[in-house]
Parts: sequence; C-alpha cells; structure tokens
Amino acid sequence: MTLVVKICGIRDPEMAHTCAEAGATAIGCVLAEGSPRTISFERACAIHAALPTSVACIAVVQGPQIVDHDLSRWPGGVQFHGSETAQQISEFATRSPRRTHQWFVKVIKGSLDDILPWDLHPSIDAILVDGDHAGSGKAHSNEWLEHLATIRSRLTKPVILAGGLTPESVGRAIELVRPDGVDVSSGVERTRGVKDPSRIVDFVIAAREAHDRLHRR
Repeated sequence: MTLVVKICGIRDPEMAHTCAEAGATAIGCVLAEGSPRTISFERACAIHAALPTSVACIAVVQGPQIVDHDLSRWPGGVQFHGSETAQQISEFATRSPRRTHQWFVKVIKGSLDDILPWDLHPSIDAILVDGDHAGSGKAHSNEWLEHLATIRSRLTKPVILAGGLTPESVGRAIELVRPDGVDVSSGVERTRGVKDPSRIVDFVIAAREAHDRLHRR
C-alpha cells in the first residue's frame, strides 16, 4: 500500500508544485481562521487547479465553516479540524456531492478516546490523529505513539499520523504506529508559516524509506 504523505499549510501554487515534485501525495490548504497558514477559499481553489491530479488537495476547516456555502463548491477533500459533531458532518456530506478521489478526514486531537466512534462514522474516509496543539510542532511521546499502535489494529479506516513530525522523527513514528499516512506542517518550515523546500524533500524521503523498510520485513 502506498503511504500517504501530506504537507499541510500550503499557501501558494509554487510551493504546492514543490511538494508534488518532492513526492508528496497530498497537500493541505488551511481555511480555518487563526493560523499563520490560513488562506482564502479563492486562493485554495487556485492551488487545487494548479496541482497534478495525482496529488490530493485537502481543505482544512473547523466548526462553523462546514456550513459555508463556498465549501460546497470545493473540488478537493475536506479535513474537519474542529469540534464538529457526527451529525454536522453527516449533514455536510449530504449537502456536498462526492467527487472523484475526494476524501473526508476527521482530526482527533490529543486524546485517543474518540478514535473508535469516528472509525464507525459512514461519512468519514480517514482519521488524522494530531496533538493537543495542532501546528505547534510539539511531538508525541513514545508512550503515546505506542498506545496508538495498540488501537491501530482495531480500526477499519486509514489512519494518518500528525503532531510534531519532522524529517528526523517521522521514521521512528512510522515504525511504532505503522500508519497509512503521515501529515506535517511546522516540521518542514524555516519560520512559522513559511515552508522550507529542502525539509519537505527530506521529510518525504524519510517517510517513504521507513514505510518501505516495514514492508520488506
């Protein structure tokens, strides 16, 4: 199975192309307010249009944004990053017709208690497990990763691991959890909100090498 490697917080088509050329399989455009990586819906659409079809473009939204009229026109995937309820996401999925290769991803922050209920939600295609402070660069402890690994085998949906990953740490995290994908933002930045192309390349290489090692065993 191909590892999903998602670079989140992309703000322009040029950096999106950099991610694609580095071998990323997905990028994230932050529409949620309050982040130095937040961009407009129109800019996210321009980034989506500039990407090759082999790279998924995911809109990161939270809370009230899921009832935004514009979002129903979004052609890519959607990552629910707030405190959305199961009913709200079901209603959103009903209003927003599914498009080819479109994924709906639910983020679980910090506590792992909510993973199993969301794994049963029919409108969710994948679960992204993040830290308490998304985008902060704070890494999970080995104990936390080991706990997630024990839950991993009980889940039916793909699991994407996020939370303080870097080119230096992603290999170890993959070996512990064996996720279906990894997600990074601050770990490939030179300053907050500004991506570093060389770290993006290093992250993709490290993630793929770790994934390949597991599947050679």
